[in-house]
Amino acid sequence: METVVEKVIEKDVIFDYTEFLSKSCQQRLSFMDAIKYLIPSFEVIINTTDNNHLSCAEQLEAKALKVLSSHASDTNNLILLLYLAKQESITQLIVYMPYSLDEQQLTELNNRIEGTIEFIKGNSEHLLFILN
Repeated sequence: METVVEKVIEKDVIFDYTEFLSKSCQQRLSFMDAIKYLIPSFEVIINTTDNNHLSCAEQLEAKALKVLSSHASDTNNLILLLYLAKQESITQLIVYMPYSLDEQQLTELNNRIEGTIEFIKGNSEHLLFILN
């Protein structure tokens, strides 16, 4: 089974945003899903760590598929993804994007996250988030 998250090294994770968008478009919305999309933090708050048998990368994927929305902006999704990654004690998150973010989106991310953003090997579609 193909996943949107791959474990690279302990606490370092790759998240394939393109694969996430594909998977999220295939999901059917329930009433609770609609509520979670209206109030994304609702799922984060009520979600407990009952998946202790999963690795931090697997837990990140499960939470991301529940909380992130293809109807939300990429910036908001990435901010929420980084929040989820911090919950899982992930220190470095590599995100493969289907396209480059524009300068305004990168500036907003820089202003709203506690960490740094770098391009991997100069590729603006591969973002490395180093989380504090």
